[in-house]
Amino acid sequence: MFIDAETTGDGGLLPRLLSITYEILHAQEIAPALESIARAVAELFGFKYVTIVAADAPGGELYRRVLLGFPEDVIAERFGEHIDRRQVMEILPPESEVLPYCFYNPAEREIYWKHGIYTGFRPLNEPRSAPDAWHERDTLTLVLPDRDGNMLGYLSADAPLDGKVPSIETLRRMQLFTNLVGLALANSRAHAVELEQRINLEKTARLQNEFFSMVSHEVRSPLAAIRGATALLQTHFETLGLERRQELLGVLSSSTGRLSSIFEDFLLLSRMDAGHLALRIERISPVGIIEESMARMRSEYPDRLFNAAYLDPVPHMLGDEGRTVQILTNLLSNAVKYSYPTSAIHIDVKHGADDHVRIAIVNEGPGISPEDRLKLFTRFGRVSSGEGSTGLGLYICRELVGMMHGEIGFESEPEKLTSFWFTLPKA
Repeated sequence: MFIDAETTGDGGLLPRLLSITYEILHAQEIAPALESIARAVAELFGFKYVTIVAADAPGGELYRRVLLGFPEDVIAERFGEHIDRRQVMEILPPESEVLPYCFYNPAEREIYWKHGIYTGFRPLNEPRSAPDAWHERDTLTLVLPDRDGNMLGYLSADAPLDGKVPSIETLRRMQLFTNLVGLALANSRAHAVELEQRINLEKTARLQNEFFSMVSHEVRSPLAAIRGATALLQTHFETLGLERRQELLGVLSSSTGRLSSIFEDFLLLSRMDAGHLALRIERISPVGIIEESMARMRSEYPDRLFNAAYLDPVPHMLGDEGRTVQILTNLLSNAVKYSYPTSAIHIDVKHGADDHVRIAIVNEGPGISPEDRLKLFTRFGRVSSGEGSTGLGLYICRELVGMMHGEIGFESEPEKLTSFWFTLPKA
């Protein structure tokens, strides 16, 4: 766009505009750029007070971002003030629009604005000292528009240093300046949104590729075992001994169980993401939850020792019974997988903080390495020794515990004890 010297009015406006535009387009944070806009208006057009109200994103909520020249107590009180878009129209009546997006309202045409900031002392009915003199109750507001004319925010200027109402030429220059700044601001934010969308799309595509790769890998192993065991049973059933048949049937059972577990996790994850998972919160007994979970573990791992220590009496909890059993059995399965084969798995129940019941699963083993700690409780966050895992178990546990208003965490000491715990509210 070409702007000649006659349009700008002096040699300082265009360089300042280009400088601010460059700053806006390259800003990581928008606050310093808005501060520069306010200072430019104050210096180039001679105003003591300048405020800027702007949105974080196109069409977003409006907040007071800049208060230039005001006392510290006013800045502390009014900075960050939320302003409803609909209420802004109260200070932008059609009769006050002297130029497009430029609104001057004289004191004689009183407009009450609850978000206005008045630092003077003169009464509203005090006459002007001269026809062109600025009245302390005058208001000047310039809208910051985007390319479609939508409001990104607005700038208010008060107390001109020469004490006069700005001429139409000055207002035209101010309008030109704020319009171009508004376009630069809109372009910057549109670019930021576009960049964020592109990053999110790339991240989503990468996660999808990793997801399908992981699913393919995890499903392939049990499917191969099922295919092999089924082929042997079909072709050599009569010649296979009883022990071998039972071994192959065991492979079929464990592999189909593994497939079932994988797809149950995926289905549960999709329901959670869609917000369609409903929990039945009721009064439940920790003892019943623990006994049922240990019974499942003993049948699946008959060679491992599971024991529990209870408080007396054990307080009841508030939660979904089925999902709480799922959480506990998942943590117990992890304890079996990552502990020494001959060690015992211990469950401890005690009073937690803030009227919660705390259940901890303690095992003895190698512990959790520092590089794996950040992966825990994340989606698809498999630890380095987590072969045969989708990386969803602890993530699902975390989400379920959160939905039941509890917390989950762990403590681990290398080559000693590792404890995974969760809390639920007391009934």
